[in-house]
Amino acid sequence: MADARGSKEPQFAGLVSVERRPHKQTATEILPEIAGLRSQLVCPGDAVTAEPGVLRGHGIVEREDGKLVATVCGVLEQVNKLLYIRPLRHRYTGSVGDVVVGRIVEVQTERWAVEIGTSQLAYLHIGAIQLPGNVQRRRTDEDTLRMREFFDINDIISAEVQKVHETGELALQARSARYGKLQNGVFITLPAVCVRRQAQHLVTLPHLGVMVVLGNNGWVWVCAPPKVAGSGRQETINFSQMDVKHEHVGPELRERICRVRNTILALAAQGQEVTPENLGFVYKRSKELGLLAADLLVPSKCAAIGLHGVLTADSAGNQTGDGQQPNG
Repeated sequence: MADARGSKEPQFAGLVSVERRPHKQTATEILPEIAGLRSQLVCPGDAVTAEPGVLRGHGIVEREDGKLVATVCGVLEQVNKLLYIRPLRHRYTGSVGDVVVGRIVEVQTERWAVEIGTSQLAYLHIGAIQLPGNVQRRRTDEDTLRMREFFDINDIISAEVQKVHETGELALQARSARYGKLQNGVFITLPAVCVRRQAQHLVTLPHLGVMVVLGNNGWVWVCAPPKVAGSGRQETINFSQMDVKHEHVGPELRERICRVRNTILALAAQGQEVTPENLGFVYKRSKELGLLAADLLVPSKCAAIGLHGVLTADSAGNQTGDGQQPNG
């Protein structure tokens, strides 16, 4: 990261360029970076130039000479005319359309309080969920009395951010058949910056038979793919996450789930983005190198066989299109 930071050559992120402030690197300043985002990483003092008419957002101020300057360390983002910096380390705030993984902490009148890692609890109203069996009807007083049958305290759920109130409070919705209670898996927490908004956040990894729910809030769920009676597939008109029940997970599938979980933690420890492509690539590479699932959590064992180099180099090339797509 330091060689790019000291460069006087502007690096472009779309129509935005970054003029980096000269910086002397010390041995203790070598930090992992997020692959594919080097040109968009900024540090305090870096000058940001953009087309005329841009709006300054979080982490950007205007100097006396008219230049826009970064005030925090993070990733430069642009949405239409709005230019802002997404900090590398920050508490998740939420945006409309984000897929999140949360934990039910309280059952209230006609709504659930959900912990998703924000500064205040998010809320899921009973009218914003899909009833079991894909039933389409108005919610009744009987549904209110049965709220604990739908979601109870400490249940892990997947949902989508429907609205962000002026106070910062988030309203969630789980009307889609793919959202609901998560079963038969393990829960992981990561820095929110490791999970960017992408095409698919609920993915069954090909050739692995393991489903991953990547929450934009940095909360991830790794589990056995949910089954529908008579088909065993998710892509059916009768599927609903609300109908998924707890079931036995065999030793072989449990080992694959644990390896995927540890692969996600290894990616996050190296500052890599968690994407289905990176997961599949590193999972396959760890098998080729003879690593046990538990070895992915031991930095010395990963370094002894060069897995750290794989994480920082090969998966970065794979993400930017230089490598082959993972096949399992």
